[in-house]
Amino acid sequence: MFNNYYELKIEGKDVKRFLRQLYKMNIYFENVKYMNQYVYVKVNKDNYEKIKKIKTIYKIKINKLYGLNKIKDIIYRNNIFFICILLGVILLNVLCNIIFEIEIKTDNKEISSLVEKELKENGIKKYSFIKKYEKRKEIIEKILNNNKDELEWLEIERKGTKYIVRVEERIIKTKNNKCKPRNIIAKRDGIIMSINSSSGEIKKATNDYVKKGDIIISGIITKNEEEKNRICAEGKVYAETWYQVKVEVPYNYKEVIYTKEKKKNLSLTIFNKRYSIFNDYDNFITKEIFIKNNIIPIKLSLEENNKVIKIDHIYTNEELDLKALEISREKLLSHLDEDSSILLEKKLKTVAKNSTIEVMIFFKVKENITEYQNIE
Repeated sequence: MFNNYYELKIEGKDVKRFLRQLYKMNIYFENVKYMNQYVYVKVNKDNYEKIKKIKTIYKIKINKLYGLNKIKDIIYRNNIFFICILLGVILLNVLCNIIFEIEIKTDNKEISSLVEKELKENGIKKYSFIKKYEKRKEIIEKILNNNKDELEWLEIERKGTKYIVRVEERIIKTKNNKCKPRNIIAKRDGIIMSINSSSGEIKKATNDYVKKGDIIISGIITKNEEEKNRICAEGKVYAETWYQVKVEVPYNYKEVIYTKEKKKNLSLTIFNKRYSIFNDYDNFITKEIFIKNNIIPIKLSLEENNKVIKIDHIYTNEELDLKALEISREKLLSHLDEDSSILLEKKLKTVAKNSTIEVMIFFKVKENITEYQNIE
């Protein structure tokens, strides 16, 4: 891969004669360039060693190096620079693997003190080396097992040289199984589609229109219009309800998708001009792990490059309609119960703006409109 060659400058009277002597001595060379009183020739390492042993009046000196010799010469002449870079990278690696701050996110001071003590006992403290993910996972399990009555959940997230510790206190709740007397009322306007009741007196029927707050299943049990008992009404009511959702969709869709491909890189930035040591991806987003000196406009950075896919797409009218429906559907479902479903969707109105389109969409929904009302 690296061939060692030397370009020699041979100076003296009648250098051609000297070259003929070299041929006779089976010393070979190439790329001969004749000047007035000297000549340049290119020789390999073996032939250079032979020439060094010849006693001659001609001045012979190395003009240029090739291959591994050139690399060695560059390193030799710039050894202080390369030693500084090596020491800098080593120091950088050490600093990037030391924790300088630990933040415990909880309002409970007792829980905070408990977690801080447990972390220290397991080697997680300021100015300690960063633990690997698997080790942090073991420590989390150990702390939770040791504090089952106090801690519900624990997470240790690393952000650069900082740990963010999120903790959730365990709250033991006493169950109150006794249900107080109550009615089941309509949560919103709609047409009843089905009523499932296990206790209580049903006041409405399928296909009845109800307004928000109407009693559907009563907890007051009557006979001959006389109140006999008050109970906890149990059941579920599903009704056809209606919504209008307005969304805005940009004509131009842009998205950056992060891939799993990552690699470390070393870059030098001079006056906002970045030079990378290793090849970059075609599209990437850089996270600088280490930055030094904001005063001098030169910095050496260790980076983590994440390969990304960049999407820049202009929607057609058909695509805009589909996208508007998709966004409005997601927007609506995020406000509905899991057991609710969309029965019908229809575009009502479209308004074109400078860079977006505003769409109004009508939805017919099968929705759980069950809501409880205590009986005083």
